[in-house]
Amino acid sequence: MNRLTNISKIRKSLIDGKLKVNDLVLNKIKEINKVSPNHLNTFISLQDEKSLGKQIKESQERYDNGTNKRLDGIPIGVKDNFSSKNFKTTCGSKILENYIPSFDSTVVKLLKEEGAIIIGKTNMDEFSMGSSSTSGHFGKVINPWSKPNNNNNNDNDNNNNGEVLYVAGGSSGGSAAAVASNYCVASIGSDTGGSIRQPSSYCGVVGFKPSYGLISRFGLVAYASSLDTPGVLTNNVEDAAELLDILIKKDQENDSTSIEFINNNQNQNQNNGEKRNILDEFNEKLKNKNIKDLVFGIPKDYLVKELDTDILNLWKEVVEEIEKRGGKVVSVSLPHTRYALPAYYLLATSEASSNLSRFDGVRYGYRFEEEKDENKVDNDNDDDDDVDENKIGMGLKDMYTKTRTNGFGEEVKKRIILGTMALSRSSYDNFYTKAQKIRRLVSDDFKNVFQGENKVDILITPTAPSPAFKQNEKMDPIEVYVNDIMTIPSNLAGLPACSIPLKLSNSNLPISVQLISNRLTDDNLLFAAHTIMNFDCYKDFTSLTPNYLK
Repeated sequence: MNRLTNISKIRKSLIDGKLKVNDLVLNKIKEINKVSPNHLNTFISLQDEKSLGKQIKESQERYDNGTNKRLDGIPIGVKDNFSSKNFKTTCGSKILENYIPSFDSTVVKLLKEEGAIIIGKTNMDEFSMGSSSTSGHFGKVINPWSKPNNNNNNDNDNNNNGEVLYVAGGSSGGSAAAVASNYCVASIGSDTGGSIRQPSSYCGVVGFKPSYGLISRFGLVAYASSLDTPGVLTNNVEDAAELLDILIKKDQENDSTSIEFINNNQNQNQNNGEKRNILDEFNEKLKNKNIKDLVFGIPKDYLVKELDTDILNLWKEVVEEIEKRGGKVVSVSLPHTRYALPAYYLLATSEASSNLSRFDGVRYGYRFEEEKDENKVDNDNDDDDDVDENKIGMGLKDMYTKTRTNGFGEEVKKRIILGTMALSRSSYDNFYTKAQKIRRLVSDDFKNVFQGENKVDILITPTAPSPAFKQNEKMDPIEVYVNDIMTIPSNLAGLPACSIPLKLSNSNLPISVQLISNRLTDDNLLFAAHTIMNFDCYKDFTSLTPNYLK
């Protein structure tokens, strides 16, 4: 089953009996085991054989008797920060390496209800804190577009045998690499500051972050609660639309930020607040709209000095292709974009310092325990009256400190410290409060563009300033943080955004553009993304095979 085959075609083959669920799923497992243990490291854990066999049997029975569900037998990868019942959920961290939840996140629950087979939990940056999927406890994710050597050795860094290894992007790097490698039909990720879109760009897949609140965050281990957004990674826009249609459900019981997908398109004659089905809306637009019906905005503020020449040329080329087909393109300004990056890192780390305080070694997860010295003589007597409460208190604090020091990786500890500093009494007004004000200004910039004079429908920007970089190439944290400069603003504003891969760079790596639309116009964004991906000059991209799989 190649990358050109979408969910609806796979489902039809299963219904017609031309394909069996067992063959579909086990072929994926075979491919994962053939490469992943040696190189790509896309999955942290795979579904156990007993559970997998049971699900395969049940899905096939439903196909045989004509009662199949929408995703029956479809292998889906899930980022390892979504809670999965009786399935390790580690967040890529030592502190949760043996944590097995007793419940499913809403996202996993909805997928299972439609018959999806959760093939495994994908690798990631620890607690989603990173842009390269190299900071996790379970090792680096390797981009499938890396250039392999002929010796097939197991070194995970660039070596002297002609092998050049690239990062998969982050933090959902495992999800992106798994889809690009055809190890699963689609994958679930989370996007806090670009964690779906940036790895999608690096690995050459579609990455869709919906409007904040449309997909429930219940069971998603929090990094920054006001920014975290579940989303999807697929090989095509049709699959993204189908998965979003399943996952977009109001979940007020478990997630207070959950909202309905209502009729909020500013270009419609009336806004009557009626409920919509995103897949039906998307399909209707495919039938009744074309590129001429949209106004595209080009934000000049995204023309940054770090922008790679190949990316810049693609950005210009897409604009020209839209204009050739009669689409209207206007230049727009988002003046506070330049402040979005520092504001984001203050806000996200501040929320993380609070969210991650729950990992203390007491309730669940890793707990530091000192090795016992069997030769040590205990001279204390057992009289309860002699218990020193100060020693107990210091012992507990010591356990907290050592658990978190040994359980968290360096990047996570760095961000916790930064967030704690930003929330301290001496820094709160100077840093945290100002960052919140910048967030509002960034949101207002987008509002002015979408609701202003030009009534822009879709913004077009690069997804990342460059193609994937080499493993170990960017060691300076500031260099790595800058990779998110294109994606962070839409997170601050809670807007839907999508990365679509269109061609290869001169260095033979995928490059993409990002599309952003107004809040709750996710269907319009899907339509624009699908339309551009199917321009004659771009539609063959998904037929290309990543270097590591040739």
